[in-house]
Amino acid sequence: MTHTPSPDTQWPRWEVFKQDAPGKPHQAIGSVHAGDPEHALHTARNVFVRRPAAVSLWAVRWADLLTATPEELTTTPAVLETPGESGPYHVGIKRTSRRSMTFVDLVGTVEAHGPGDALRLAREQHPEALTWLVFPESAVVRTDDDPGTVESWFAPAVDKTYKQQQAYGVIGRHVGELKRAGRMPGRVNEEPHVGDHKVYDHPHDTVKP
Repeated sequence: MTHTPSPDTQWPRWEVFKQDAPGKPHQAIGSVHAGDPEHALHTARNVFVRRPAAVSLWAVRWADLLTATPEELTTTPAVLETPGESGPYHVGIKRTSRRSMTFVDLVGTVEAHGPGDALRLAREQHPEALTWLVFPESAVVRTDDDPGTVESWFAPAVDKTYKQQQAYGVIGRHVGELKRAGRMPGRVNEEPHVGDHKVYDHPHDTVKP
């Protein structure tokens, strides 16, 4: 279903999609709150890619996603009429509920007249899915796929300074720029958050020395 905008007491929510290796699908792995696309990607890397393998990260504002389950489409079929821009839409599906984490695999794109139409096409192409997710290509912010970016952002190594807690200044500097530009939401904590948890206090991703 459509998502309500975040209150002005926090930054917008961004869904994060990670590709583990070339040829594998991008997967929805969680979300972060961030002030702009660059901030979203940096926060996503520091939260989700300090140790696991990855070659690409995407971030999409939560407000640009449209999702539905078969049950929701049965009770609220009007979601298939959700208006929006025409163009290419990415399609994600959840195939199983047996995993402990709720992964959604991106399985392709469709040309659609809007998010509702994209959702209709996703259901037609993947009727067995437990959940469908669509978003326009124009909503995606992504890391570059050149070898230098992949190496500097994702190559595992103990001497990667961005893995160390004291090296999170890149986010701090970006937060400062947002603050000086008057783009800080009311009462926001300047430390990056995942949901209600500060990055450094997040129970599922504790930084180790």
